[in-house]
Amino acid sequence: MITELNKSEFYKIRHITDKCKNIEVRAVVSGNNPGGVYVDHPTEPTAALIWIEGQKGFQIVGDAQSTTFITELAEYMRNHIEPKLQEQDIKWVEIGLDPDPWDKTIQNIFRKRHISSDTQHVFTLRGKPQHIESQNSVVNIQRIDRALLKSRRLENQSFLEKKILRFWDSTDAFLEQGFGYFVEDNHNVVSLCFSAFVVDKTHAIDIETLEEHKRRNYGAAVAQAFVQECLQKGIRPYWDCTPENTGSIRLAEKVGMSPDFDYQISWYGLS
Repeated sequence: MITELNKSEFYKIRHITDKCKNIEVRAVVSGNNPGGVYVDHPTEPTAALIWIEGQKGFQIVGDAQSTTFITELAEYMRNHIEPKLQEQDIKWVEIGLDPDPWDKTIQNIFRKRHISSDTQHVFTLRGKPQHIESQNSVVNIQRIDRALLKSRRLENQSFLEKKILRFWDSTDAFLEQGFGYFVEDNHNVVSLCFSAFVVDKTHAIDIETLEEHKRRNYGAAVAQAFVQECLQKGIRPYWDCTPENTGSIRLAEKVGMSPDFDYQISWYGLS
């Protein structure tokens, strides 16, 4: 029987997730980042579907031959999970997976749906970041800290807080586990790079530059500052992006990162 675990029970799948390469999975199961866990057995799970709140998507891990998942997951999703997604105005069910062995199983489970798939690239630090010149001679790079978040001096403070709270239960939780940098221009955050998911000494990166401030190398500047702190503290930065996002790939390479592994994203639409 498929069961949703309470957060205090997430430890029951550590034997499955500890060997998972995707740190978002381990960050949720460790309790650092918000999410949910659905398992094929309430006390002795062999497979798990993990909701990654920050990504608004799932990862599926464990035994791809789980009879419970193969026979019950599609109906459980339809009756218990998809209505919750629709309440959040989410239009797609996205599931990250290791294609060998999960691809055929997912195709079988959701055979009544139109399933699409694509590849995600994960980059990690292999070398030292290049020195990156901004188009502006002076770029005001600031570290995200408690004083900044309490001061509310930024005109678009809500943008910064919303970004953090997409991935974290609170700004305090972020400050305890992660860190980040931003470019300030005219009392506004115009580009930022910060820890989106954290487990042990690995930090998954989220990065964004406001549209009107792109093509000024601001993203590269904050990414470089973030990676430099990672180097100083022995932290492993982790960069996840799609093959189509060539700008993100170039930026990852600029700051000394190179491909580590790929995984598959499969999805279907909610009607």
